[in-house]
Amino acid sequence: MSTTSTKRNIVFATIPRDYVVLNPEERETKWRQFIELLHLEDFPIHRLYLFINPTGRMHIRLFYAELKKAQRGIRITFVPVKAENDFTVRDIRSSYRFFSGFFSRFTFDTGAFDYYMYFSSGNLFAHAFMLILLINLHSLPLRIVHLRRERDAGGRDWFAEIYEGKISRWVSEIGQYERDRSDALDFLKSSIKTGNAAFNALIRDIEHVAMHSSAPILLSGPTGSGKSQLARRIYELRRDRGMVSGPFVSVNCATLRGDSALSTLFGHVRGAFTGAQHAREGLLRAANNGILFLDEIGELTPDIQVLLLKAIEEKRFMPFGSDREVESCFQLICATNRRLGDDVRAGKFRLDLLSRINLWHFDLPALSERREDIEPNVDYELRRITAEKGLFAEFLPAARRRWLSFAVSDEAVWPSNFRTLAASMERMLTWSFQGVIDEATVEKEIALLRTKWKNGSPQPFTPEQRPQSSSAGIRFPLQEELARRGILPPPEERDLFDAVQLEEVIAVCRASASRTEAGRKLFACSRARKRSADDTARLGKYLKSHGLSWEAIQKT
Repeated sequence: MSTTSTKRNIVFATIPRDYVVLNPEERETKWRQFIELLHLEDFPIHRLYLFINPTGRMHIRLFYAELKKAQRGIRITFVPVKAENDFTVRDIRSSYRFFSGFFSRFTFDTGAFDYYMYFSSGNLFAHAFMLILLINLHSLPLRIVHLRRERDAGGRDWFAEIYEGKISRWVSEIGQYERDRSDALDFLKSSIKTGNAAFNALIRDIEHVAMHSSAPILLSGPTGSGKSQLARRIYELRRDRGMVSGPFVSVNCATLRGDSALSTLFGHVRGAFTGAQHAREGLLRAANNGILFLDEIGELTPDIQVLLLKAIEEKRFMPFGSDREVESCFQLICATNRRLGDDVRAGKFRLDLLSRINLWHFDLPALSERREDIEPNVDYELRRITAEKGLFAEFLPAARRRWLSFAVSDEAVWPSNFRTLAASMERMLTWSFQGVIDEATVEKEIALLRTKWKNGSPQPFTPEQRPQSSSAGIRFPLQEELARRGILPPPEERDLFDAVQLEEVIAVCRASASRTEAGRKLFACSRARKRSADDTARLGKYLKSHGLSWEAIQKT
């Protein structure tokens, strides 16, 4: 880059640590970047300040003699750095003290001179150190210059490349980056000023991954620990920064069962099953160019897990009842309150799927592990209720002290974590007068929580209490065999109606010599009423709805 200014150029430079070499050929290679700097026609230098490492002072005469051959009247000043060591991390304090003092005393005449910091290769720490110095002393009128080869000249000619931006602008840009990053961290925490060091470190890691990777993220943690809210915040962060353009599509996998699971996730074509009068897009296609959030992914049945794995890896899948693949480029966030590793060992969750979704795994702590964060979360709930209901919400001072004393005590177990805390705040606001929570209201809520926690939470159904519509207790030997082979979920995870029907279909298929024969047996009546026989296709769709194929159900 040619300089057209009438001012003369003054350059500051640090000398690489390895500039002291005795072999003449090596010297030419190592010193060439400085010699070429002095030869530049389009960047004439009036004066060159060279900062010398403490351990290199004894070798400076040889280096100066080589530079003098090319100096062409350029004034070269060697400035010994008064520090205990070279420009390394071992001696930052004394080096910084020296450079700060040097530039504080240096007189800049910007009317007559342009000032530059020359970056050469070889002493990267020194250069980074100097840049940090300039950022901290950003009022210095310095620009950055370094040498580049002319490509068209076969790499023989050099020219000076000048970074025109002022250091102050760099400081501004770096400051804006830091503000954006701080905003991103606050955003992921819903602007809650959390004090738990481990949680804050976790959020910093999540923020970095969210901004630099599109690979699947697995959020684990107890119920109510904030997994769903965090997943949506990650989406909003990526959307605001242009990393995704599609929607945030969320589903609780515990609600997905049987044919409805296939249809909900993968969509279906018209006529795929009885009552399918219209085609359905499915959540995977709806999340195209956006984020699909699978909450409680550990509840998915093994047959759905197989299909989901293929869709995640290939971004292609077949809607239920279709013989044609569709595409969807979605990013994935999963959440679970289960120990999926234990589920893999128990045969309830596929290892290959777990390996695919937990490239980034973050375990959110329970509220009981973050008691110092209860108070800022209480304030957040007050702000949220005020904003959502248009109702002023606040504690009287004594009531606040009493509530926080109870909330952070070991007595407060918070079984559903922030969900329990939010519900408690909602009740107190409902009981309060005009949104002002007094001590009586706090004592009433504390008494209620003590009673609830003493009685305990509702327990899951025992086998004897399981609803009678379940297939538990009834033998389905063919399905149990397939379950032992890892091909099919156990029959007790299926409605009794579906289990009975599937058992008979498997039996007919095994007793038939071909798909065609099995189809004729299974659909004999409806086949007689139709003009065209599509028994084989109907059988294939039915088996696929259970994650099965003709080959898979045959005896081994």
